[in-house]
Amino acid sequence: MKIEFNKSPNFNEARKRNIKYIIIHYTGMKTAKESLKRLKSKKYKVSSHYLIYESGKIIQLVNDKDIAWHAGISYWQKDKNLNSKSIGIELQNKGSKFGYHSFKKSQINALISLLKDLKAKHKIKIYNILGHSDIAPLRKSDPGYLFPWHKLAINGLAILPKKNNSNILLKNSEIKSLQLLLRNFGYKISLSSLMDKETLQVIYAFESHYCPEELDEFSVKRKLLGYLRYLISIKRET
Repeated sequence: MKIEFNKSPNFNEARKRNIKYIIIHYTGMKTAKESLKRLKSKKYKVSSHYLIYESGKIIQLVNDKDIAWHAGISYWQKDKNLNSKSIGIELQNKGSKFGYHSFKKSQINALISLLKDLKAKHKIKIYNILGHSDIAPLRKSDPGYLFPWHKLAINGLAILPKKNNSNILLKNSEIKSLQLLLRNFGYKISLSSLMDKETLQVIYAFESHYCPEELDEFSVKRKLLGYLRYLISIKRET
């Protein structure tokens, strides 16, 4: 696996840090050239450890041992502001602003190779390989519903629920149970017992990652409770 180093000034040095997470993003910019320029810009003060072009070319901008500025205000499993505990990977994709599209096969193959290397090197649990929308569902939607988590799962790099075709609607009395399961799984969410804006955005983030086929529906199904219970059990076993 060939990796080209192109240093970004946007990072914090760290003598030693506990790397628990890998966060996957899309760039949301028209070209890889623009994305690279943004990730190195002192003005915009953002960066990631890696940038993967659609061709599969991998650029490293920040050393793994140092802290890149990619996660922002974020939360997962009681960890806050995940920059200090994560590695950020940007995938070139125009995103929702300029024309969100499927990820290229060469790009995903390069990502899988990189993830396998990082997982082994830093002993990352596969359930801690996440999307930006997982850790910041009220702000971010990347890498989005077109990101092929199933390909990562086939390669032992992601967990997904066992799907079913049930169309039974979630009862109002079950909303708090769903919120509690989402919180137990890792999302930041209030236990309001209401299908409020926050809950809908967290559900959208969950469905985008774990069951994107549900995004076409206009109602929340009880099957999400089962999906979450299954995923939580997998985390406990690994």
